Order: sequence, then structure tokens, then C-alpha cells
Amino acid sequence: MLDDILYLLNTSSFLHGLRVVELIAYGQNAFRTKLRAEVTDDLSFQVWLNHNDRHTRYAYQLFRRGQSVMRWDNAPHHPEQSVNFPHHFHDENGQLTPSPMSGDPKVDLTIALAEIENYLQRLSRMP
Repeated sequence: MLDDILYLLNTSSFLHGLRVVELIAYGQNAFRTKLRAEVTDDLSFQVWLNHNDRHTRYAYQLFRRGQSVMRWDNAPHHPEQSVNFPHHFHDENGQLTPSPMSGDPKVDLTIALAEIENYLQRLSRMP
């Protein structure tokens, strides 16, 4: 799975400089990792995964100069987001909304990268 994730991130049209910040393998197809890539001069993207055969905990986060811009995660700390709980999204306005994520990083990262690309397009249209 990790190879698929690295491939997806390395072939993104707007991510560059992907680096493995942390990688701890603790069993067959079980690992914890933190990956970071640059998006623009002041934006970066981080992927945090704790994966095993039964469950994947994740947080995908876009940062501007170290401050969170948007984040998808499945930490079970927002039960009020009953639609697709525990998956939720913190948008660029600080609003918390349900997330379409499933917990499968190969699918979910595609969703996150598409949303970041949309965000970049909105930024480029701003005066």
C-alpha cells in the first residue's frame, strides 16, 4: 500500500519535493508514516497514516507557512458529524463538515488532491 501512496503523490501535477518524515514498520503491511510535499512557495501538504490490516487512521493536511488551511481526518473526536462518522473535513474557513473519505488512502488521497487542486484554482482567480 505504501508504494501505491508514494506513487500517487509523486505523480501529482502540483506536488513536488516529496519526503518521508517518518516511517515505522511494525508488522506485515502495518506501518505509521508522515509524508510531506511542497505545493507552492508557501503551501505544503502532509499525509499522516497509521495503517494495519484492520484499520487505517489518517490525517491529510494542507498548510500555509505552518498553519492549517484544510484537513481531512478520521479521529473520532467529532461525533456531531454523524454523516460518515468518524470521517470529517476542516475547510479553509474553519468550518467542520462531513467528509466523503472512506479510510482507503489510495481512494481518499485522490479526493484530497482534487480538492487541493480546486483550492489552488480558486486562489489563482482571486484579484
